[in-house]
Amino acid sequence: MSNFMGNKNIHYNLDGTSVFTDTRTIEEAHEENLVRIRELVTAKITEAGYDEVWQRNAALGVLTNLEVEQGREFIANLRSAYHDYKARLLASARDEADAVQFVALSVPENLWTR
Repeated sequence: MSNFMGNKNIHYNLDGTSVFTDTRTIEEAHEENLVRIRELVTAKITEAGYDEVWQRNAALGVLTNLEVEQGREFIANLRSAYHDYKARLLASARDEADAVQFVALSVPENLWTR
């Protein structure tokens, strides 16, 4: 993860109150969230079994057309969800950036067996 200049802190007082400070710029808030979601997308692709080995096998023609199509569709849908998230995030203010939700696709059961 990148080094960000600003930061987010929460301080809990003894009286039960808390104080939240966010010294990030809007660009830093957006970049921090995009990095986090990119990592999530990569993990989802790997979790679904579409890792580098699968991608190499698809390119070499080792997989069936159905397996390749399922993988392409899953990855395309995930990329579309990422681009939708990115557009909503970049339209947000700093205070809203952390509240923008990424709707991650669930990994279908028995999608890919080795």
